[in-house]
This record gives sequence, C-alpha cells and structure tokens, in this order.
Amino acid sequence: MNKFLSLLSVLFLALLAACGNTAEEPKKEAQGSEQAAENGEKAEETKAVVTLTKNEMAEKVDSKEVSFEEGQTLMDAMKANFEVEEAGGFISGIDGMMASDKDKTYWHLIVNGEDAMTGANEIELKDGDKVEFDLRKYE
Repeated sequence: MNKFLSLLSVLFLALLAACGNTAEEPKKEAQGSEQAAENGEKAEETKAVVTLTKNEMAEKVDSKEVSFEEGQTLMDAMKANFEVEEAGGFISGIDGMMASDKDKTYWHLIVNGEDAMTGANEIELKDGDKVEFDLRKYE
C-alpha cells in the first residue's frame, strides 16, 4: 500500500508540473500577440503626406496621407497607395498621369522641401515626411 501511495504522489506531482508548463505557454503566446499588435499599431502610426501637382506646383492634383512600415522605400509606399509606373527606379506615371519625352515632362520629386537627388526606390521614408511630386516640363 505504501508503494501505491508513493506512485500516486509521484503521478500527482508530474500532473501538476505538466499543467504548470502548459499554463505558462499561453501566457508567452499572449505576450507575443500583444507585441505583434503593438508593432502593427506602430506601422499604422508611421505616415507621410504625398502631394501631386503639375506645372511648377501651380495646379494641385491630389494629396494623400499614406501609411508605411519603418524602413520602407518611397517607391513601395507609392505603389501601395497610387497606381504607379516606373522606369529604372524613377517614377514615370502616377494615377494615369505620365511623364513623356514627347511632351518634355518629368516627375520632379521633393522630400521635406528639398529636391531629391535619387530615385524613389532609394529614398527611405520616415514618419512625418512631406513628399511632393510635380509633373514639370523641361527644355
């Protein structure tokens, strides 16, 4: 009888230990879910304003606040929020408005008030950026 009680005690302790381990795992998963939700909220909070204009900014065409993930390029954000055509990392068309050699037009890019020196595929967006695309003529 003594062996039976000892065996029963060991089984009971093993059962408690097993229950204790499974109780911990959902907490870890819940913490992971909370962190994922926090990260998702951060991605939603990361925004920039993109404005489309024509003719040396004389005619405003569209303005949109766009969400993006940290580290995302301007090209990726533009493709997610506008209908974009590109050539060699440079944007050649936005929402059906095309730059054209025939019309001698191009998309001039300004980020935070400064002319961009690279294509949209090389510009990493930051929260609060102000991006302007102006369809301009060249001579």
